[in-house]
Amino acid sequence: MCGIVGMAAMAGSALPPAEAFDRAVAALRHRGPDGSGVHLDARVALGHTRLSIIDVEGGAQPLANEDGTVLTVFNGEIWNHEALRGELEASGHRFRTRCDTEVLVHGWEQWGEGLLARLDGMFAFALWDDRDGRLVLARDRSGKKPLYVMDTPAGIAFGSDARSVLLVTDARPEIDQRAVAEYLLQRYTVSPRTLFRGVERLEPGTVLVFDGSRAERRAYWTLDVEDEEPLHPGDLRELLREAVRKRLMSDVPLGVLLSGGLDSTAVLGLAREAGAEGIDTFTIGFADALYDERALARLAAERHGARHHEVVVDSASFLEALPRLAWYRDEPIAEPSEIPLLLLAEFAGRHVKVALGGDGGDELFGGYPKYRAERLLRLRGPIPTSVLARLAQVGPRRRTHRRLGRAAETLAIEPEQLRWASWFRSFAAPEIGSMLAPEFAQTAAPDRLTEPLARKLAPYSSIDAGRRMLLGDYFTYLPDNMLLRADKVLMSASLEGRVPLLDRALVERVSRVPATDRFGWRTGKTLFRAAVHDLLPAELLDAPKRGFPVPIAGLLVGDGNRLLERLLLSERALERGILRPEAVTALVRGETSMVERELALFTLASLELWLRTNVDQVTLAPPTSLSEALGDEAMPSRSVA
Repeated sequence: MCGIVGMAAMAGSALPPAEAFDRAVAALRHRGPDGSGVHLDARVALGHTRLSIIDVEGGAQPLANEDGTVLTVFNGEIWNHEALRGELEASGHRFRTRCDTEVLVHGWEQWGEGLLARLDGMFAFALWDDRDGRLVLARDRSGKKPLYVMDTPAGIAFGSDARSVLLVTDARPEIDQRAVAEYLLQRYTVSPRTLFRGVERLEPGTVLVFDGSRAERRAYWTLDVEDEEPLHPGDLRELLREAVRKRLMSDVPLGVLLSGGLDSTAVLGLAREAGAEGIDTFTIGFADALYDERALARLAAERHGARHHEVVVDSASFLEALPRLAWYRDEPIAEPSEIPLLLLAEFAGRHVKVALGGDGGDELFGGYPKYRAERLLRLRGPIPTSVLARLAQVGPRRRTHRRLGRAAETLAIEPEQLRWASWFRSFAAPEIGSMLAPEFAQTAAPDRLTEPLARKLAPYSSIDAGRRMLLGDYFTYLPDNMLLRADKVLMSASLEGRVPLLDRALVERVSRVPATDRFGWRTGKTLFRAAVHDLLPAELLDAPKRGFPVPIAGLLVGDGNRLLERLLLSERALERGILRPEAVTALVRGETSMVERELALFTLASLELWLRTNVDQVTLAPPTSLSEALGDEAMPSRSVA
């Protein structure tokens, strides 16, 4: 795992000075503390920071072929690099290292763009072909590794994060007005859009080719789900076993991030089944027993003979991590679970360099309760408005009631795609319009809010609604929220994350399985449970779905609540012209009837901290303290009556 950055010049234009690339590489040091390198000539610059996992002594980048005509900078892992190396050596290519990166330059020489279809891995890379002056950018099929792109009059800039792209181009960071409403609804933005104007994420499964005059983007992979095909649990087990086996490839220590749930426990069991020994496991805990899953994680670790470690999060550590997270993530994703994950990654990174996790299991196998709620809605038709209203009114009392009230509100949303986009919302669509300042409010129209999801699902209009909903999460929530934040957070601690449940062969096969086979009426992930039941403690097999719950209300009381007031009611925040000051003030003061007020506040706080650490200024290192990030909010806050 590494950091990459660079730029290819437009014909007749000059690249930025070398100092710009040195600054960008310095800002990516957390992604690759083991080494760095820059190639710079008149037409292209390629920068790299390395976290050495395979061939620790070799594999420095940028890496070139034998005659220096093809160069690459690469972030990720290629699981089938040894098989590809064998093919290429049989064709006469000579390798200098054991590193998987070298497969890219020789594979490009041999197969051109055909190389992409052969790659099995997680990756984002840039490749320069000096023979015809082309820059090639590519990203893996699920979007496990990020890649940002900026098209400028001087050329195409790219990087592992938006900050590195802005540093290379010396562009002034500006907010994209179109993206704010989307962020308030979903807590993230859907690729290619980011909250930075002019900076895009290259979409998963996409290649960009720039020839010095124009850039062309095209999909090199599409997910074929047209024909349904059941899958036996035994056959699924073989796919899972192979997916985990591949990801044990490492020349350095590895561990497992253990949530106490089905997915990560199954990954741990499969790793032991594949022969992995001496595995370290890492779990987050909270003082609030309702949210604490350490007991289940301990059972799983003991069952599989792992060395278990626990990190307990309290309010002070949660709050102090906020600005650090905002800098490392460099675009806001309003997920409270990111902060415990950051603290866990910082601890785990002192023990291992590689961590396997269970990400993707819910989206692939139907783990979220919303999938079952949608099936019930399709079977029984719309729930009467009077019933929904009564359910929604029970929301604020207890956590269970809040979930019920929120689900009732969501089931009443139409059209379908707006409802699907709203299940994990911070604000409902009507609330967004009243929260945004007038010049931003027009972006909250329902058709504009659903456009990203509708675009992603357009090729799949002929399949049933159950599988389309699962695909919607695979194409949006998974790469643009879950995988993106996992990459940014883990790499802040120089920790490589690996996600076996999103293995290419596994995704392609399971995506053809009928939705009704993947989850039941009362239980999610029925097929997955059947395939791995013998790896799970009985207490876990029967436990309800909990996700990665964070006691956000408890963590934001006292000092946390005062922080939100100082942050959101400060002059700097209220005078930005993005949000209506009176709406923000009412939310902070609790003068609203929102079911999930704390989540809404966290969403706005994440946006403001992002603006301070990534838009108001671009720095090469994160804030060292909360007070540094707050800056002018050392004085008492003001509010709007």
